[in-house]
Amino acid sequence: MVFELIVGALSYKKLSALFCHIKDINIKTKTCLALLRKGYIMKKKIVLLVILVIGFAAGNALAHNLLNPSFEQGVLGRFDPPNVTYWTTVGTAGWHHSDVDYGPDHVNCVHSGTKAVKIWSWNTYLYQDFNAIVGKPYKVDVWALSASADNTGLHGYNGVVEVNWLDSTKTVGKGTQIIGYYYSGVDPCDTWKLISGVCTSPSGTAYGRVVLKLVTVGPTGGSLNWDDVSVTWRYAASNPKPADDANDVVPSEVTALSWDRPAPRHTGDIIRCDVWFGTDPCMPGTNAKILNKQDANSVAISSLVPNQDYYWRVDCYDPNSPGPEIKTEGDEIWTFHTAGNCGPSYILGDINGDCYVNLADVKEIAANWLKCNDGSNPQCQ
Repeated sequence: MVFELIVGALSYKKLSALFCHIKDINIKTKTCLALLRKGYIMKKKIVLLVILVIGFAAGNALAHNLLNPSFEQGVLGRFDPPNVTYWTTVGTAGWHHSDVDYGPDHVNCVHSGTKAVKIWSWNTYLYQDFNAIVGKPYKVDVWALSASADNTGLHGYNGVVEVNWLDSTKTVGKGTQIIGYYYSGVDPCDTWKLISGVCTSPSGTAYGRVVLKLVTVGPTGGSLNWDDVSVTWRYAASNPKPADDANDVVPSEVTALSWDRPAPRHTGDIIRCDVWFGTDPCMPGTNAKILNKQDANSVAISSLVPNQDYYWRVDCYDPNSPGPEIKTEGDEIWTFHTAGNCGPSYILGDINGDCYVNLADVKEIAANWLKCNDGSNPQCQ
């Protein structure tokens, strides 16, 4: 799981939705909100130092483009004949193996699962094609290892991961991008190394081809093991209207929610959408499903009330024909706040947001008089 520290000033309603969106961490909603309320709330903004340890749920909105990415399918043995399911192998100096306890140093030559592949010559490589959309950024991750039991490690060779861009016929190249090399001068022997990078498909592209191979840099020896290859891109609805985190939205002026759908993985397919909408920051929680798997970029809403936080999420269905349908839950919970009965303008001094400047606002000021949250001042508590 990837963890990230987020520190800063965020809106109370956005933090509420964010906490409720955390997955794989057992934190109760009431506890989360209690932590948030320790800050100072003014005009729906909470100003505090927040440290959130978040297990990212964005994986739900990542489209994985490769089949058999960990080489678990296929027959073990040399690349003669080709034997790695869904992968194309060129040359015979390769091995589909299960060397989980390899050589006298007991190196595990499999990164995950029970199988991996190994190449020991520049004239052998393997690749897999994936559907690509022009202008879309793709993240490529590959794990590689050279074992000291193999000719004292990799030397004279270097592993390289590249993506070739191809037209719709797969016969015309549209460019090549290097994702990364295994090492530069020093072989990290017996240690799995992640080769990772982001590449963007150029104009005229219909397919990408991820290639794993060796290149010659001197007198050669050794081999390189490959495992756990992934090509991903963010696949989710975008461009929400009302805009995400919008404040003082006039209820009578909002008659619909709208968004942009992601492009289908295959040209001609139609993306359909679910929409969840309501006042619960947890999704789906008690929110209503106001659109059910429809070919739509918008949905009508009505009866918004003043001074209320609203939350919504769009889920997408891609037919992915001729493969199985893929559902992607939106990795963002969009939110907006409606204006109070006093209208969209904000009166300076209306601390509690009740549309009046009176003693109730003075009480708020008195309760927090001389308090500070200036992180650069050591006397602030």
